[in-house]
Amino acid sequence: MAARSGAFAHPVCLWDDGRAGGAFFIEAAGTPARPLIWLEATEGDSAQAHLLGNKLAEAVYRALGAQLFGYGMPWTYGVEVLRRCVDRLGPWVLALGGAQHAPELARALLALHDGQTVTVLQAPGPLSPAALYRQVSALGPAELAVRPAELLAWFPQAPPGRAALLELHAKGEGLLRPVLAAMAGHLGVPVPPEPSPDGPRFAPGEEVQVEPGRLLDALIQRGRWPEALPLAVRLEPQRVPSLLAQAGPYFHERGLHHRLYELLGTVDGEVADTESVLRWLYSAALRTGAVRTVQPRVIAHLAAHEAPELRALYAGTALKLDARRREVERAAGAARTPLTLYYQGLTLAEEEPTAALPLLREAVDCAERDGTPHEIVRNAQALAATYTQTGQYIHALHWTGYALRQYDNNRLGDWQRRLAVLNEWTYTSLLSGRLDGLAGILAEAEAQLATGAAQVLSLFTTTLADHALVSGDPVRALHAYEQARQGQPRTHQGWHSTQVVRALLELDRPEQALREAEEAYALTQHEAHTYARWSTLALGMAQAALAPQQAAPLLEDALRAFEQPLKADTLVRAAAYLACAQLSLGAADQARATMGRVEPLTRELGDSGRLLLGGPARHFAPVWNLLAPPRTLGLQLLGAAEVRWAEQSLKVQPRHLEMLVLLSLSPEGLSGERFATLLYRDEGVARSSLKAGLSRLRDLVPVASQPYRLLVPVSADYLEVMALLQAGRVPEALRRYGGPLLPASDAPGIVEYRELLQESLRQAVLGWRDPALLDELAVKLHDDLEVWEAALARLDEDHPRRALAASRVRQLRAAYA
Repeated sequence: MAARSGAFAHPVCLWDDGRAGGAFFIEAAGTPARPLIWLEATEGDSAQAHLLGNKLAEAVYRALGAQLFGYGMPWTYGVEVLRRCVDRLGPWVLALGGAQHAPELARALLALHDGQTVTVLQAPGPLSPAALYRQVSALGPAELAVRPAELLAWFPQAPPGRAALLELHAKGEGLLRPVLAAMAGHLGVPVPPEPSPDGPRFAPGEEVQVEPGRLLDALIQRGRWPEALPLAVRLEPQRVPSLLAQAGPYFHERGLHHRLYELLGTVDGEVADTESVLRWLYSAALRTGAVRTVQPRVIAHLAAHEAPELRALYAGTALKLDARRREVERAAGAARTPLTLYYQGLTLAEEEPTAALPLLREAVDCAERDGTPHEIVRNAQALAATYTQTGQYIHALHWTGYALRQYDNNRLGDWQRRLAVLNEWTYTSLLSGRLDGLAGILAEAEAQLATGAAQVLSLFTTTLADHALVSGDPVRALHAYEQARQGQPRTHQGWHSTQVVRALLELDRPEQALREAEEAYALTQHEAHTYARWSTLALGMAQAALAPQQAAPLLEDALRAFEQPLKADTLVRAAAYLACAQLSLGAADQARATMGRVEPLTRELGDSGRLLLGGPARHFAPVWNLLAPPRTLGLQLLGAAEVRWAEQSLKVQPRHLEMLVLLSLSPEGLSGERFATLLYRDEGVARSSLKAGLSRLRDLVPVASQPYRLLVPVSADYLEVMALLQAGRVPEALRRYGGPLLPASDAPGIVEYRELLQESLRQAVLGWRDPALLDELAVKLHDDLEVWEAALARLDEDHPRRALAASRVRQLRAAYA
């Protein structure tokens, strides 16, 4: 090969229809020092950039044993990655068979030839001048023909003999495939296969005939799903449903949605309406814009079958929230799989993100136990996004890091999934202030994605703008925010306007920011609340400095909108701008209360996160200074009723005391129904009374909704006593116990905990058997006969308190008699 090509001084073009053995020459070009990256294009590939990208990704992995880029990306992206890596990882032999089916890819590979890295193209005849833009070494059938001396050197002891061998050479005109076929016929053996990117294969007409079932088994065993699935669809459709367990994820990860849709669309009969076929057909239809053609079949199937995975997929992608909630709960109730739990968790996160966290953690556990690596990554990403939604940015950062490691360690191919996870990781890094190495990662991603992958680059555009903003480049940030907004639906203009307004405020252009916000407000305020709340926030942000009196009600509306359901980062932004407006109006106490309302959601924000969510540092430093170190709510309620908050003693009504106790006992939060059950005996008045009581309680201390929970640290004597008992520190617990918890309360939750605490203390002291402790407990419990009897039994005859104990025992025995 090297001799015929002139030592690879120029790219090599093999003009061969297969008879001259071009595949053998390509295989011979690779060496351990210069690995062969070989792919083959087929008819129609030129119109499918992602399909060629998949083939290039597979070729790179076969040659290098490393995944430089994944599936689902256009070939232009892969070529750009190779160009950037060749100095570090090359040289290579880059070979493209069937180059006539991918002339643009052929041209791009020619550009990588430099004499060290070698490009080899194979086609039946010369390509167009547009593809062959540079000088090449062209080898046609005459140049590729095997010379007699070469043939004799290859087969010095061939059974036909020297003369017969030369005769066979002449009959085949020196072309390798006819010569090999003639030799095989002369010897009565099968024609040897030729090399290919996927391994040895027979040339057309030379295949060994194999029974379809056995061939399908062999393809399945080798994991050759692109060949196995079409064969099963055509000849053994009854095997398609089981085959899709592996073939479905394979096609999905590689972005072969059109091909999967075409294949499954040809399945008919009973097999066509099985859950597995409909599940993957619907999944492919979602990504090819063909949902309407499949939806009636899916609906009909779900009306007659449980089909939990199909039900969850359909509900999660097609139904509105109320119907979706019912259907995903039904699906997960029928089968708790990685997919059903994923959609149930996502749906719950839209209303109650904190409550969704345990469910999404279960979804990750289920995927790790029973699912695929792709499902682990998908579910971990959803969990991370929900942690971000609840303001737990460090947790989100850890889970996105875990998802990225799972992706890389398992060599997954859905590259766009990886980019989505990377985007989430980047955003939480910005919020938490963990910026080490972030600039380099984003610069590399931006440079690679800029070539031929605009749809993927759009995923990063806003995050790139966020990074530019916190890095001190608001001009670049504004440009990126505006770029991200281009081509977006009108309903999304509110969300995009918050980003544009933020950049304009950093550039000290408040009038332009106001114009942008007013336009978005006009375009979206009549839309659903989900869309309208963003333009409300944007307009409030723009008016905060120019017209704080007008901004305040808008920002208060935005604060409520993002508090339930919770969206922590946006809620903090709304609070920061409202506090800024309140400070401008001279209402410092209101501003402090506003920031106190979101203080727990700011604890994991770094400096970059504060800059991103707030406004220009020169204006917002006073806002962030309102966040003093967390103040503790002090509750002394054992034998007393003392509440302290913000260094002051509060006068609290009995019902509000009960609310505070119940909330302190459930730091993770309470649903409205559970809260009412614990607080009221009369269910008829519970819900309305609860809301009214909570409204008044919020005037005293910060309380969040959905779930209801205290937003401040709590120090309570009843919690301390229980903690001391659990630690075995009984004497300290007894000293701390001042009496029963809210003895006048008949709230079910209070009664239950009061009795639990007292009985826990009682049993601990009785087991301790210390006379002094028994005597102290007897006094505190006053009328507990068993404790007085235990104290009397343990006190010495000459103990000064023995007479009191004996008298009390006689009184109680008489009373109980």
